[in-house]
Amino acid sequence: MTTTRIGVTAREPRAHVELVVGALAPRLISRDAVRAHVAVAAAGMVLLGGDEVHVEIDVGPGCTLEIEDVGGTVAYRGPRSSWILEVRIGAGGTLLWHGLPFVVTDGADVERRSSLILESDARAVIRETLVLGRHGERGGRLISALSVVDRSGPVLLERLDADGRVPEPGVLGSNRVLDAVIAVGFRPPPRPGDLELDRPGAMARHLSDHTHGSPLDPVWDAWVARAEERSPTREPVLAR
Repeated sequence: MTTTRIGVTAREPRAHVELVVGALAPRLISRDAVRAHVAVAAAGMVLLGGDEVHVEIDVGPGCTLEIEDVGGTVAYRGPRSSWILEVRIGAGGTLLWHGLPFVVTDGADVERRSSLILESDARAVIRETLVLGRHGERGGRLISALSVVDRSGPVLLERLDADGRVPEPGVLGSNRVLDAVIAVGFRPPPRPGDLELDRPGAMARHLSDHTHGSPLDPVWDAWVARAEERSPTREPVLAR
């Protein structure tokens, strides 16, 4: 297993950005003293059966890291593969990750585990679209677990276990696409039907049998705008 690593640390005149290629290849698009925009794409065929993908994200204090997914991910038939994401967001930091569809084809068996650790006033907005099967397929098995914690304890703990061969009522039912925008660390603009967390955060979801036409695009835009609202008196931490 190789590890993809993306890290950003505030520094004048341009932030220090660490990019390590693993199963994913990160590429720097732009940066300033406290912000970096990075694109990620598969470095090879991902995910083949038995693959283990490990991604580490480290957002320094006062920094904003915007990650742009390029091409999405397709999990293929074979032994169980894993996708492990570990994120740490420093005090006053912000992570924005707009993921493209993660497709689980017929015969695939995938476990996704994402964990986020938030320091004081850290924020994140994540877009994820999980798809059971390509066109004409029912899809394989997907276990997707999400853990978000801060200094006070758990913010969001969730686990989805779905199998396109045996759809279950109350999970996805006859739908094969689960689109979601997840915000943690702040209160995004509320909408009817969204899940508001007990701690600052919310989740918007849309179930469908296709990936186009999701109503969550404007939700992403609005929640990102709110996440980036900061007090004008806040000073970023800059490394020299």
